[in-house]
Amino acid sequence: MKTSRISYVSWLSASLAFVAWAGVGFFAWSISTADSARASAEVSVGEKATEVDTTLRLHALARETKDLRATLESLTHIDVVSIVETIEAVGKDTHVALEINQVVADHPLPAASPEAPPIRPVTVALEAQGTFEALLHTAALLHSLPVPSTVEQMQFEHLPVGADTKKGLWRFSARIRVLTTAAISS
Repeated sequence: MKTSRISYVSWLSASLAFVAWAGVGFFAWSISTADSARASAEVSVGEKATEVDTTLRLHALARETKDLRATLESLTHIDVVSIVETIEAVGKDTHVALEINQVVADHPLPAASPEAPPIRPVTVALEAQGTFEALLHTAALLHSLPVPSTVEQMQFEHLPVGADTKKGLWRFSARIRVLTTAAISS
């Protein structure tokens, strides 16, 4: 009996050791899982914090540029009549009679976003006659119009002395492209 008792004790000890090691393994596994879950939660919180920070920066940028966007809108929302009047005012300032030959509205440019109004280019062709000095001053003012514009073409031509022209008279022609967000009817 003594042998069977020792046999039971050894089986019981081996079973208890196996259960103890299973408990240690389960404990290690649960610690590893908890650590992994904590690391995942930290990453998730970090991503959410970055997203919130980015959103706050975007809103702050939108608030800071509100006045600038309103100013830009007021500068670009100019109708064709006002564009022509602005160009004619340059001639009055330089004492040169500007003659507007043609005003052509091009196809709208694609907008950056669906909420933005379409940008419509308007090309104005003009001519003038006068002294070279006055026409040069006119050209300088046309380059600095208070509307979004570019001078696409400019030409100076010395007129020959004849019966109907004074000595030293020049002809000036230019083509100016102005950008507007105003509606243009055809």
